[in-house]
Amino acid sequence: MIRQAQPRDLPQLISLWQEAFLETEAEAQFYFARRHEDQNMLVMASDGLVTGMLSMLPVSLRIQGRDWPARYVFAVATRTSHRQQGISSRLLAAAHEAMAAEGSVASLLVPATPDLFDYYGKRGYAPHFFVDEVRVEAREIEAWPLTGRVADCDVQLYLNLRDQAFSACSPYVRWDEKALAFIKAGNEASGGAMLQLSYNGKTAAAVCEARGDVIRVTEFAGDKADWRIALSLIHRRFQAKRYLVMLPADPQLQGSRRPFGMIHWLGDLPPREDTVPYLAFAKD
Repeated sequence: MIRQAQPRDLPQLISLWQEAFLETEAEAQFYFARRHEDQNMLVMASDGLVTGMLSMLPVSLRIQGRDWPARYVFAVATRTSHRQQGISSRLLAAAHEAMAAEGSVASLLVPATPDLFDYYGKRGYAPHFFVDEVRVEAREIEAWPLTGRVADCDVQLYLNLRDQAFSACSPYVRWDEKALAFIKAGNEASGGAMLQLSYNGKTAAAVCEARGDVIRVTEFAGDKADWRIALSLIHRRFQAKRYLVMLPADPQLQGSRRPFGMIHWLGDLPPREDTVPYLAFAKD
């Protein structure tokens, strides 16, 4: 049967998380302690065993200046022993039904691997969010002019700077303070940071994730044209060997473009004209 998660499910959810995502118990505990809420998760249970799970994290979908309720589908997993039985598909269908009943206008997700775009495409999702990725070696950055200051950024300021940076994007997937606080804590725990960048009379922000000798700038909340200035400040902070910068996709291509997120519309919206759809933070 499919039902909402319950407190007694926690040990099984942690073990399922470890099995599906190949993470440590500490990493799983971090998510369930800081981000999980039972009412935002559906589970498949059979004879007391949780065989599948799906999270539906609340987000706002800002379209032409108006916010609409939506959900971000995350941590979809099935126990190895119960795969190929349609559990994820049934959880997804139940999630869509629940979202529509509560008034959410869309379900969003970021496929973990390229082949999953096809999987979710067969279940009503379409690619809608794209990113431009730029890879830069430290030796390139060291030749760039360095101007400005870099400092840690608190969540409220980051939210404000993020809204300013992406206000022209539509739809713009807007995370709340709770979500951004989790992003900040998770990145800091693994050696990354949420940063405030000040340069040329401007204030911007960035979230940086440490992955080995690479710093992944998962979001730069500022004028896209300033990304080199921002990266020079980020390099001042981390002194990493290489960087991957993820930027909103737009007609002026910078770097390598790839599909990032998908959307499944659940209700009728007024006629609209999308500009640069924007979604960030695949693991929030």
